[in-house]
Amino acid sequence: MRCQQFLTTIQGCVANGSINGPRATVLAQNANIRGGWEGWLQAEIAHGFLNVAGNWTCDREWAYPSTNVANPYLTYTTVGGPAWGASNNAAAAARADFYLRRNAGVADDVYIELKCILPAHATPIQDAWNRFNADVVKQQTLRGGNAGLNYVSLLATFGTFQAADVAGPNPNLGWYWAGGRTAYVYDVANNQVTTLANVAQGGAPRLFLIAVSV
Repeated sequence: MRCQQFLTTIQGCVANGSINGPRATVLAQNANIRGGWEGWLQAEIAHGFLNVAGNWTCDREWAYPSTNVANPYLTYTTVGGPAWGASNNAAAAARADFYLRRNAGVADDVYIELKCILPAHATPIQDAWNRFNADVVKQQTLRGGNAGLNYVSLLATFGTFQAADVAGPNPNLGWYWAGGRTAYVYDVANNQVTTLANVAQGGAPRLFLIAVSV
């Protein structure tokens, strides 16, 4: 499952009530929510997929597998720059925030990294995009050890899109805006899934889910 289909599936789950979109909107903008709300959103997404055809399973903190039989787990470090390795120690494995797989019909799975905006942060939008970008870098690096996996990085953020916010202190974030790496966006309030490049800047503050297939 690639990121556009993933967001479209979530869109359908919000429409049928199996994912609580209004509650996510509240959590994404209330500064009294501290320490993150990723766990709640993971559970909501898992609940949504329980209602999608295909008998889906959701595993949290799932180890990334390598292609090395003797060292079946991928490892990840940022010391000295992002780098992957392989290990036979499951405790050392790099882990996805959650792993979705379909157990019936055509095989389908996805390793997902999730970041949610922290509304209490001094610069919440820039902080959210920078943490999202770190997940993309992580998954891009891990592809060196197993290019056959389906990697998706996901961001839940609230506000409006401005080029300066997306660029932030890291110029590489401009990839998502200028099209160097296509990001898809689910605009929850307007019930639309489109590319980031097609989302107008400014507008009314609202909840967005942004996804990139790595």
